[in-house]
Amino acid sequence: MIERYRHRYTITASDMTAHYVLTPNAMLMYAQDCFARMMTLCRVAAFDVVKDHRMWVITEYTADIQSTPAFWSEDIVVELWVSELTSLRIYTDFRILRADDTRLVASGAFQMNILNTETHRLEPTDFLQGRFAVVPELMTPSHKKQRFPKATTPLMQMEHQVSRLDVDFNGHMGNRSYIDIALLTVPDELLRSQRLAQMSVHWLRESHLGDRLLCQTCRIDGEPDSLLHTIANDTGATVCEMLSRWQPATDTPDIAQALIREQIPQQ
Repeated sequence: MIERYRHRYTITASDMTAHYVLTPNAMLMYAQDCFARMMTLCRVAAFDVVKDHRMWVITEYTADIQSTPAFWSEDIVVELWVSELTSLRIYTDFRILRADDTRLVASGAFQMNILNTETHRLEPTDFLQGRFAVVPELMTPSHKKQRFPKATTPLMQMEHQVSRLDVDFNGHMGNRSYIDIALLTVPDELLRSQRLAQMSVHWLRESHLGDRLLCQTCRIDGEPDSLLHTIANDTGATVCEMLSRWQPATDTPDIAQALIREQIPQQ
C-alpha cells in the first residue's frame, strides 16, 4: 500500500518566472499531477471513478513558497502523501524539492473531494478506504479551514471571460486559471520589489465557457504584506477567493548559473 509517493519532473522554460522561481501555476500543476499519478497506481484516478459518475475536484489549497531558484532543464522531485481521510474529504500534503541538492522549493497541502457528476453533490469517500495509506503523523497545520480577513482598500480589478484556454477535461474552468487571473491584478510596482511567499485558495463554484468573471484585489488592514483576491461571476456570486502574502524579493540569480552543465567528454 502506497504511503508516500514521489515523482521526478524536468523544469521547462514556461515553469519559471523572470526571477528563476517556479510559477504558482507550475507548483500546483506538479502537485496535482503527482496526486493523479499516485491515484492511478491505487486504481482510483479520474478515469477509474468516472464510470461510477464520480470525479475528483480540488476545493482548497495552501502553499509556502521559497525563493529557491529553478532553472530550465533541471529536475525537481514532488513528494506527497495523504495525511487525513474523512467521510467527505481527502487531505494531501506535498513538498517540491530540487533534485540535485534537495533544497525546498515549496510545500503545502490541498483538499480533494469526490463529486457526483449527475447530482453535483459530494460523494462519501468510503470506497477509498484501503486504497492507500493515511499518514496522520505527517499532517500539517494547514488542514484547518482558513478564514480569510475582510478586504479594505481596493487596488486593482479586471474582467475575464472564460475561454477555451481555461476549460479543462471536466468541462469547466480549470483551477490553475483562477490563480493566474488573481495574480494579474497585482500592481506592477509591487511585483518589482516583492515576491509571493504564501498563498491560500478556496474554490467555491464552477465557471464555464463564456462566463464573465470580475477579479478584484484589495489590501487588508493591519496586514501590509497580504492581498485578498476575490473572483465573482456576473451574478455577483464569489467563485474563488485567494489570500496572497508577499516578502521583499531576493536578488535574481546570475543567468550564467543556469548555463553550467557537465561538459561532454571530447571524443
